[in-house]
Formats: sequence, C-alpha cells, structure tokens
Amino acid sequence: MSQQARAVLDAGRELWRYYHAQPHANPNASYYDIRLYFQGTTTDAKGKVKMNSDSADATYTALIANLRAAMKNLAKRIEPKVYEYGFLKG
Repeated sequence: MSQQARAVLDAGRELWRYYHAQPHANPNASYYDIRLYFQGTTTDAKGKVKMNSDSADATYTALIANLRAAMKNLAKRIEPKVYEYGFLKG
C-alpha cells in the first residue's frame, strides 16, 4: 500500500473511531451516514433537504479536513495512472 493510501486509511480510521465513540452511533454507518450525523441537514425554500456544509463539532471538522486532504493527495498520485491504463481518455 502506498504512503498516500495508508494516509487515507489512517485518517478514515480516526474519523471512524471518533464517530463510534458518540452515543447512538450506527455500527453499520457509511461515510455519508457519518457526515450526516455530524453535519446535519437543512431544508431549502423549495422543500429539498440538503446536508449542511460544516459542523459545530471542532474535532469532527479537523478529522474530516485531514481525511479530505489525504484523499486529495491520493488522487494526485493515481490521476496519471487513470489515463495511462485507459480508464479515462485524455
């Protein structure tokens, strides 16, 4: 496993641990469910329910920022391979 992939795994694991330390955590929660738990939802003027873009929980905000940064680094590493192996045409 590359260093970038390991960083994504570690950051995701930290977020997962923090989520499961919360009361009423769903043991089968997905990434979306975890984000929804901390960020909550709002209803717009048209009645559509949307996930909030941020959270009041400072620890969650730091953990999700670390995970997103790690995912961006991994994306930079694999992007050239996507075109090289023909998954996308450039």
